[in-house]
Amino acid sequence: MKKWLVSTAVLASIFAAAAPASAAPSGPPITVDGPATFTSCGFPVTGEVTGKAKNITTPSGDIISTSPGLKITLTGPDGKTASYVITGVLFFSFPSENVVEVKATGNNLLQLPSPDGLFLTRGNVNFSVDSKGNELRRFSGSGTATNICSLLAPDS
Repeated sequence: MKKWLVSTAVLASIFAAAAPASAAPSGPPITVDGPATFTSCGFPVTGEVTGKAKNITTPSGDIISTSPGLKITLTGPDGKTASYVITGVLFFSFPSENVVEVKATGNNLLQLPSPDGLFLTRGNVNFSVDSKGNELRRFSGSGTATNICSLLAPDS
């Protein structure tokens, strides 16, 4: 499986403006500043991201994604907004050719492929996706996951 799948299977907001994980720069974090579009709510959600991001590839091929000082403001189709500090760390491992295991610590914005797939996670959560971006296992662990789609959904 190609490491670029990380950016399509799981979107921490840093991937909205960063290069694919396998092409991530070494050295200091990169500045992330600009728009992001999220499509997994069944309606458009736009975001404005500011901060820094860095992907680190370990000798084993795992990827650690950090986001010091990263902030995002999300806007739903009828103007509802939500702002978050998302300075968590994501750990991506690849136990087989077709599986991505993800451990998220701290505060992270994650986009999963399900129709209600935009979540703010806090604490320690784990999940898994396949090489096509399909969920194999939704969140487990001691952390929490808040569905952002329901918070920004248009009023009926």
